[in-house]
Amino acid sequence: MVDGINTNVLTSTEFEKDTSLKSQYKSYENYIAAQLKTTSIHNFDVSQLKSSRNPADLIREYFNKRHEAFNAKSEELIANYQALAPIANKAKSEYMTFKTKMDAQDTDLSLTQEAKLNRLKNASSTAEFNYDAALKTALYHTHSATQFLA
Repeated sequence: MVDGINTNVLTSTEFEKDTSLKSQYKSYENYIAAQLKTTSIHNFDVSQLKSSRNPADLIREYFNKRHEAFNAKSEELIANYQALAPIANKAKSEYMTFKTKMDAQDTDLSLTQEAKLNRLKNASSTAEFNYDAALKTALYHTHSATQFLA
């Protein structure tokens, strides 16, 4: 930039030789001040910038996009745990129904009944674990907005 200014600005001897500039600016100091004003970084044309938008608007737009993405992820996690709730309840009720039926019998359980009871208990525990994990993930994500939006 300095080279660009130096090539456009006349030296004092050149200024003294040019009568039209001398009559316009009166002194070499006024001429230099006028030249610096025209080449100052504070007098640039907005249309020549890479982006002529307000930086505050760009920052606001960026954070709004991040907030929308955060809310979309939160909605996805909430829908996930809400979808797992009926599955967990169904598995638990099947287990409890079969366990109540087996407890009502006075005889010992056969191996097939014990296997079915264990399989239902395992399915119930797995479904409940999946529901709890999805719920905790959704709660952690939605209630820690400062971590995700920072």
